[in-house]
Amino acid sequence: MSTPATPRLLRRLNAQLVLDAVRETGPARVAELVTRTGLSRPTVDAVAADLVRLGWLEEIAAEPPRRGRPARSLAFRADAGYVAGLDIGEVKVRAAVADLRGEIVAERVHAFTDDARLEQVRQTAAATLKAAGLRRRDLLAACVGCTGAMDAKRGRVLFSTVFPAGFDLASAMRRTMGPCVIENDCNLAVMAERWCGAAQRLDDVVCVLAGERIGAGIVMGGRLMRGHMGAAGELSFVSALDLEPGAHGVAQLIRQLSGEDAPDVVAAAAAGDAEAAAIVERASRWAGHGVVTTAQIVNPELVVIGGGVARAGEVLLAPMRRLLEEAAPVPPQLVASPLAERGPLLGAIRLALDDLELRLLDGLDEAAA
Repeated sequence: MSTPATPRLLRRLNAQLVLDAVRETGPARVAELVTRTGLSRPTVDAVAADLVRLGWLEEIAAEPPRRGRPARSLAFRADAGYVAGLDIGEVKVRAAVADLRGEIVAERVHAFTDDARLEQVRQTAAATLKAAGLRRRDLLAACVGCTGAMDAKRGRVLFSTVFPAGFDLASAMRRTMGPCVIENDCNLAVMAERWCGAAQRLDDVVCVLAGERIGAGIVMGGRLMRGHMGAAGELSFVSALDLEPGAHGVAQLIRQLSGEDAPDVVAAAAAGDAEAAAIVERASRWAGHGVVTTAQIVNPELVVIGGGVARAGEVLLAPMRRLLEEAAPVPPQLVASPLAERGPLLGAIRLALDDLELRLLDGLDEAAA
Protein backbone atom coordinates (compact mmCIF):
# COMPACT_ATOMS: atom_id res chain seq x y z
CA MET A 1 0.00 0.00 0.00
CA SER A 2 1.50 3.36 -1.04
CA THR A 3 1.92 6.31 1.32
CA PRO A 4 -0.67 9.06 0.72
CA ALA A 5 0.84 12.14 -0.95
CA THR A 6 -0.01 14.58 1.85
CA PRO A 7 0.85 18.30 1.50
CA ARG A 8 3.52 17.82 4.19
CA LEU A 9 5.16 14.94 2.31
CA LEU A 10 5.00 16.75 -1.03
CA ARG A 11 6.52 19.87 0.52
CA ARG A 12 9.43 17.82 1.87
CA LEU A 13 9.98 15.93 -1.39
CA ASN A 14 9.91 19.11 -3.46
CA ALA A 15 12.32 20.90 -1.14
CA GLN A 16 14.73 17.96 -1.29
CA LEU A 17 14.60 17.93 -5.10
CA VAL A 18 15.38 21.65 -5.37
CA LEU A 19 18.07 21.55 -2.69
CA ASP A 20 19.83 18.56 -4.29
CA ALA A 21 19.68 20.15 -7.74
CA VAL A 22 21.32 23.39 -6.60
CA ARG A 23 23.88 21.69 -4.38
CA GLU A 24 25.00 19.16 -6.99
CA THR A 25 25.20 21.38 -10.07
CA GLY A 26 25.98 24.82 -8.68
CA PRO A 27 24.13 28.13 -9.06
CA ALA A 28 21.02 27.82 -11.20
CA ARG A 29 18.18 29.94 -12.47
CA VAL A 30 14.64 29.04 -11.54
CA ALA A 31 13.90 28.04 -15.13
CA GLU A 32 16.83 25.60 -15.02
CA LEU A 33 15.56 24.15 -11.75
CA VAL A 34 12.14 23.60 -13.30
CA THR A 35 13.80 21.51 -16.01
CA ARG A 36 16.08 19.57 -13.62
CA THR A 37 13.43 18.75 -11.04
CA GLY A 38 10.35 18.35 -13.23
CA LEU A 39 8.41 20.62 -10.85
CA SER A 40 6.20 23.49 -11.93
CA ARG A 41 7.47 27.07 -11.93
CA PRO A 42 5.17 28.17 -9.05
CA THR A 43 6.30 25.16 -6.97
CA VAL A 44 9.99 25.89 -7.52
CA ASP A 45 9.42 29.57 -6.70
CA ALA A 46 7.66 28.68 -3.45
CA VAL A 47 10.22 26.07 -2.40
CA ALA A 48 13.13 28.37 -3.26
CA ALA A 49 11.59 31.13 -1.13
CA ASP A 50 11.35 28.74 1.82
CA LEU A 51 14.95 27.53 1.41
CA VAL A 52 16.24 31.09 1.14
CA ARG A 53 14.34 32.07 4.30
CA LEU A 54 15.78 29.06 6.16
CA GLY A 55 19.30 30.01 5.05
CA TRP A 56 20.19 27.04 2.83
CA LEU A 57 19.97 28.90 -0.49
CA GLU A 58 20.76 32.48 -1.45
CA GLU A 59 19.81 34.63 -4.38
CA ILE A 60 22.81 35.80 -6.35
CA ALA A 61 23.21 38.50 -8.95
CA ALA A 62 22.50 37.21 -12.43
CA GLU A 63 23.57 38.77 -15.70
CA PRO A 64 20.74 41.17 -16.64
CA PRO A 65 18.76 40.16 -19.71
CA ARG A 66 18.54 42.41 -22.72
CA ARG A 67 14.82 42.75 -22.16
CA GLY A 68 12.45 42.01 -19.32
CA ARG A 69 13.03 41.26 -15.65
CA PRO A 70 16.32 39.69 -14.53
CA ALA A 71 16.03 35.94 -13.87
CA ARG A 72 16.36 34.74 -10.29
CA SER A 73 19.54 32.75 -9.74
CA LEU A 74 20.00 30.58 -6.65
CA ALA A 75 23.13 29.16 -5.01
CA PHE A 76 23.68 26.68 -2.21
CA ARG A 77 25.10 28.25 0.97
CA ALA A 78 27.75 25.72 1.95
CA ASP A 79 29.13 28.17 4.52
CA ALA A 80 25.77 28.81 6.19
CA GLY A 81 26.72 26.36 8.94
CA TYR A 82 28.94 23.48 9.92
CA VAL A 83 28.70 19.90 11.12
CA ALA A 84 31.16 17.72 13.03
CA GLY A 85 32.00 14.02 12.99
CA LEU A 86 33.94 11.76 15.35
CA ASP A 87 35.28 8.24 14.84
CA ILE A 88 36.27 6.62 18.14
CA GLY A 89 38.30 3.52 17.43
CA GLU A 90 40.17 0.93 19.43
CA VAL A 91 43.48 2.80 19.49
CA LYS A 92 42.75 6.34 18.26
CA VAL A 93 40.09 8.96 17.65
CA ARG A 94 39.53 11.00 14.49
CA ALA A 95 37.58 14.24 14.35
CA ALA A 96 36.50 16.53 11.51
CA VAL A 97 34.43 19.62 10.85
CA ALA A 98 32.76 20.13 7.47
CA ASP A 99 30.63 22.73 5.74
CA LEU A 100 27.12 22.00 4.50
CA ARG A 101 28.44 20.50 1.27
CA GLY A 102 30.48 17.99 3.28
CA GLU A 103 33.84 19.61 2.49
CA ILE A 104 36.27 19.10 5.37
CA VAL A 105 37.54 22.37 6.87
CA ALA A 106 39.48 20.90 9.81
CA GLU A 107 40.57 17.39 10.81
CA ARG A 108 42.54 15.92 13.71
CA VAL A 109 43.77 12.43 14.70
CA HIS A 110 44.86 11.46 18.20
CA ALA A 111 46.29 8.11 19.33
CA PHE A 112 45.07 7.10 22.79
CA THR A 113 47.82 7.24 25.41
CA ASP A 114 46.09 5.81 28.49
CA ASP A 115 42.71 4.72 29.80
CA ALA A 116 41.26 8.26 30.06
CA ARG A 117 39.80 7.90 26.59
CA LEU A 118 36.68 10.03 27.01
CA GLU A 119 38.70 13.10 27.99
CA GLN A 120 41.05 12.56 25.06
CA VAL A 121 38.06 12.27 22.73
CA ARG A 122 36.65 15.53 24.06
CA GLN A 123 39.99 17.30 23.74
CA THR A 124 40.41 16.11 20.16
CA ALA A 125 36.92 17.30 19.23
CA ALA A 126 37.54 20.69 20.88
CA ALA A 127 40.91 21.06 19.11
CA THR A 128 39.25 20.36 15.76
CA LEU A 129 36.58 22.99 16.37
CA LYS A 130 39.29 25.47 17.32
CA ALA A 131 41.26 24.67 14.16
CA ALA A 132 38.11 25.40 12.14
CA GLY A 133 37.69 28.73 13.95
CA LEU A 134 34.40 27.56 15.47
CA ARG A 135 32.75 27.11 18.85
CA ARG A 136 30.27 24.47 19.93
CA ARG A 137 27.33 26.82 19.31
CA ASP A 138 28.43 27.18 15.67
CA LEU A 139 27.72 23.51 14.95
CA LEU A 140 24.34 22.73 13.42
CA ALA A 141 24.69 18.95 13.82
CA ALA A 142 27.19 16.34 14.96
CA CYS A 143 27.65 12.57 14.80
CA VAL A 144 29.80 10.38 17.04
CA GLY A 145 30.84 6.99 15.67
CA CYS A 146 32.35 4.32 17.88
CA THR A 147 33.57 0.77 17.56
CA GLY A 148 31.05 -1.71 18.96
CA ALA A 149 27.26 -1.86 18.89
CA MET A 150 25.40 1.39 19.53
CA ASP A 151 21.81 2.08 20.57
CA ALA A 152 21.33 4.95 18.11
CA LYS A 153 17.85 5.81 19.44
CA ARG A 154 19.00 6.35 23.02
CA GLY A 155 22.54 7.46 22.26
CA ARG A 156 24.01 4.72 24.43
CA VAL A 157 26.63 2.00 24.02
CA LEU A 158 25.28 -1.56 23.79
CA PHE A 159 28.74 -3.14 23.95
CA SER A 160 32.19 -1.90 23.01
CA THR A 161 35.86 -2.32 23.87
CA VAL A 162 36.17 1.44 24.37
CA PHE A 163 33.28 2.30 26.72
CA PRO A 164 31.23 0.17 29.14
CA ALA A 165 27.82 -1.24 28.19
CA GLY A 166 25.05 1.27 28.82
CA PHE A 167 27.38 4.28 28.67
CA ASP A 168 25.47 7.42 27.60
CA LEU A 169 27.86 8.53 24.86
CA ALA A 170 25.52 11.18 23.41
CA SER A 171 25.22 12.97 26.76
CA ALA A 172 28.95 12.65 27.42
CA MET A 173 29.80 14.44 24.16
CA ARG A 174 27.06 17.10 24.35
CA ARG A 175 29.25 19.44 26.39
CA THR A 176 31.84 19.51 23.62
CA MET A 177 29.79 19.10 20.44
CA GLY A 178 26.21 19.94 21.35
CA PRO A 179 23.38 17.49 20.60
CA CYS A 180 24.71 14.61 18.51
CA VAL A 181 23.65 11.32 16.97
CA ILE A 182 25.47 8.08 17.80
CA GLU A 183 26.31 5.30 15.36
CA ASN A 184 28.47 2.19 14.97
CA ASP A 185 31.69 2.76 13.01
CA CYS A 186 31.00 -0.01 10.46
CA ASN A 187 27.58 1.47 9.67
CA LEU A 188 29.23 4.84 9.14
CA ALA A 189 31.86 3.26 6.90
CA VAL A 190 29.26 1.78 4.54
CA MET A 191 27.43 5.14 4.44
CA ALA A 192 30.68 6.81 3.42
CA GLU A 193 31.34 4.24 0.68
CA ARG A 194 27.91 4.93 -0.84
CA TRP A 195 28.40 8.70 -0.50
CA CYS A 196 31.92 9.19 -1.83
CA GLY A 197 33.72 5.84 -1.90
CA ALA A 198 33.66 2.54 -3.78
CA ALA A 199 29.90 1.89 -3.56
CA GLN A 200 28.37 5.01 -5.09
CA ARG A 201 24.97 4.34 -6.73
CA LEU A 202 24.88 0.77 -5.33
CA ASP A 203 22.07 -0.45 -3.05
CA ASP A 204 23.36 -3.87 -1.88
CA VAL A 205 26.71 -3.36 -0.18
CA VAL A 206 28.75 -4.71 2.73
CA CYS A 207 31.67 -2.77 4.17
CA VAL A 208 33.98 -4.74 6.46
CA LEU A 209 36.30 -3.05 8.95
CA ALA A 210 38.93 -5.55 10.03
CA GLY A 211 41.83 -3.70 11.66
CA GLU A 212 41.82 -4.11 15.44
CA ARG A 213 38.33 -5.65 15.46
CA ILE A 214 36.14 -7.11 12.70
CA GLY A 215 32.63 -5.98 11.86
CA ALA A 216 30.46 -5.08 8.89
CA GLY A 217 28.12 -2.31 7.85
CA ILE A 218 25.34 -3.77 5.68
CA VAL A 219 23.06 -1.95 3.23
CA MET A 220 20.37 -3.95 1.44
CA GLY A 221 17.92 -2.38 -0.98
CA GLY A 222 19.40 1.01 -0.14
CA ARG A 223 18.56 0.66 3.57
CA LEU A 224 21.03 0.30 6.42
CA MET A 225 20.52 -2.92 8.40
CA ARG A 226 20.87 -2.13 12.10
CA GLY A 227 19.00 -5.12 13.48
CA HIS A 228 16.61 -5.35 16.43
CA MET A 229 18.99 -3.77 18.97
CA GLY A 230 21.52 -2.14 16.64
CA ALA A 231 24.04 -4.99 16.67
CA ALA A 232 23.71 -6.21 13.06
CA GLY A 233 27.03 -6.82 11.31
CA GLU A 234 29.05 -7.80 14.37
CA LEU A 235 31.47 -10.48 13.10
CA SER A 236 33.10 -11.35 16.41
CA PHE A 237 31.89 -14.93 15.89
CA VAL A 238 34.97 -15.39 13.65
CA SER A 239 37.12 -15.24 16.79
CA ALA A 240 35.07 -18.06 18.30
CA LEU A 241 35.90 -20.44 15.43
CA ASP A 242 39.37 -21.06 16.93
CA LEU A 243 40.94 -20.72 13.49
CA GLU A 244 43.39 -18.20 14.94
CA PRO A 245 43.17 -18.25 18.76
CA GLY A 246 43.11 -14.78 20.28
CA ALA A 247 42.58 -13.00 16.95
CA HIS A 248 40.13 -10.09 16.77
CA GLY A 249 41.16 -8.15 13.66
CA VAL A 250 43.52 -8.39 10.67
CA ALA A 251 46.03 -5.80 11.87
CA GLN A 252 45.97 -7.27 15.35
CA LEU A 253 46.46 -10.81 14.03
CA ILE A 254 49.39 -9.76 11.83
CA ARG A 255 51.06 -8.21 14.89
CA GLN A 256 50.32 -11.37 16.87
CA LEU A 257 51.90 -13.60 14.22
CA SER A 258 54.90 -11.42 13.35
CA GLY A 259 55.64 -9.27 16.37
CA GLU A 260 55.78 -6.26 14.03
CA ASP A 261 53.39 -3.48 12.98
CA ALA A 262 50.91 -4.57 10.31
CA PRO A 263 51.83 -1.86 7.72
CA ASP A 264 55.49 -2.97 7.82
CA VAL A 265 54.56 -6.63 7.30
CA VAL A 266 52.17 -5.77 4.47
CA ALA A 267 54.84 -3.64 2.78
CA ALA A 268 57.31 -6.50 3.05
CA ALA A 269 54.75 -8.91 1.57
CA ALA A 270 54.13 -6.54 -1.34
CA ALA A 271 57.91 -6.37 -1.91
CA GLY A 272 58.11 -10.15 -2.26
CA ASP A 273 59.04 -11.29 1.25
CA ALA A 274 57.71 -14.87 1.37
CA GLU A 275 57.40 -15.05 5.17
CA ALA A 276 55.51 -11.75 5.35
CA ALA A 277 53.25 -12.83 2.46
CA ALA A 278 52.38 -16.04 4.29
CA ILE A 279 51.42 -14.08 7.42
CA VAL A 280 49.24 -11.64 5.47
CA GLU A 281 47.53 -14.49 3.62
CA ARG A 282 46.86 -16.31 6.89
CA ALA A 283 45.28 -13.16 8.40
CA SER A 284 43.33 -12.49 5.21
CA ARG A 285 41.84 -15.99 5.08
CA TRP A 286 40.92 -15.77 8.77
CA ALA A 287 38.96 -12.56 8.18
CA GLY A 288 37.62 -14.02 4.94
CA HIS A 289 35.48 -16.51 6.89
CA GLY A 290 33.47 -13.58 8.27
CA VAL A 291 33.23 -12.01 4.82
CA VAL A 292 32.07 -15.29 3.25
CA THR A 293 29.43 -15.85 5.92
CA THR A 294 28.05 -12.34 5.55
CA ALA A 295 28.09 -12.54 1.75
CA GLN A 296 26.23 -15.87 1.83
CA ILE A 297 23.51 -14.50 4.10
CA VAL A 298 22.78 -11.14 2.46
CA ASN A 299 24.10 -11.67 -1.11
CA PRO A 300 25.56 -8.17 -1.71
CA GLU A 301 26.69 -6.87 -5.08
CA LEU A 302 29.87 -5.48 -3.53
CA VAL A 303 32.00 -6.11 -0.46
CA VAL A 304 34.33 -3.26 0.48
CA ILE A 305 37.27 -3.86 2.82
CA GLY A 306 37.66 -0.62 4.75
CA GLY A 307 39.83 0.80 7.50
CA GLY A 308 43.59 1.15 7.45
CA VAL A 309 44.07 -2.44 6.21
CA ALA A 310 42.48 -1.37 2.89
CA ARG A 311 45.82 0.23 2.02
CA ALA A 312 47.25 -3.29 1.68
CA GLY A 313 45.29 -3.66 -1.57
CA GLU A 314 45.63 -6.91 -3.47
CA VAL A 315 48.19 -8.30 -1.00
CA LEU A 316 45.29 -8.62 1.43
CA LEU A 317 42.40 -8.99 -1.00
CA ALA A 318 43.73 -11.75 -3.26
CA PRO A 319 43.62 -14.55 -0.59
CA MET A 320 40.22 -13.32 0.58
CA ARG A 321 38.91 -13.28 -2.99
CA ARG A 322 40.06 -16.88 -3.54
CA LEU A 323 38.25 -17.95 -0.39
CA LEU A 324 35.09 -16.18 -1.55
CA GLU A 325 35.23 -17.88 -4.94
CA GLU A 326 35.78 -21.28 -3.28
CA ALA A 327 32.96 -20.95 -0.77
CA ALA A 328 30.28 -18.71 -2.33
CA PRO A 329 28.27 -19.95 -5.34
CA VAL A 330 27.64 -16.32 -6.35
CA PRO A 331 30.64 -14.38 -5.00
CA PRO A 332 30.29 -10.59 -4.79
CA GLN A 333 32.83 -8.19 -6.17
CA LEU A 334 35.54 -7.50 -3.57
CA VAL A 335 37.43 -4.18 -3.47
CA ALA A 336 39.59 -2.13 -1.12
CA SER A 337 38.10 1.13 0.11
CA PRO A 338 39.60 4.28 -1.42
CA LEU A 339 38.67 6.01 1.86
CA ALA A 340 40.74 3.57 3.97
CA GLU A 341 40.87 4.59 7.64
CA ARG A 342 38.88 7.80 7.02
CA GLY A 343 35.71 5.93 6.03
CA PRO A 344 33.92 5.98 9.40
CA LEU A 345 34.83 9.64 9.92
CA LEU A 346 33.41 10.66 6.55
CA GLY A 347 30.35 8.54 7.29
CA ALA A 348 29.89 10.51 10.52
CA ILE A 349 29.94 13.75 8.52
CA ARG A 350 27.38 12.28 6.09
CA LEU A 351 25.07 11.18 8.91
CA ALA A 352 25.35 14.60 10.61
CA LEU A 353 24.34 16.25 7.31
CA ASP A 354 21.44 13.82 6.91
CA ASP A 355 20.24 14.55 10.45
CA LEU A 356 20.46 18.27 9.78
CA GLU A 357 18.48 18.01 6.55
CA LEU A 358 15.70 16.15 8.36
CA ARG A 359 15.48 19.06 10.76
CA LEU A 360 15.53 21.47 7.82
CA LEU A 361 12.46 19.73 6.46
CA ASP A 362 10.84 20.03 9.89
CA GLY A 363 11.53 23.76 9.56
CA LEU A 364 9.55 23.80 6.33
CA ASP A 365 6.59 22.29 8.15
CA GLU A 366 6.83 24.91 10.90
CA ALA A 367 7.00 27.70 8.30
CA ALA A 368 3.88 26.33 6.60
CA ALA A 369 2.07 26.13 9.93
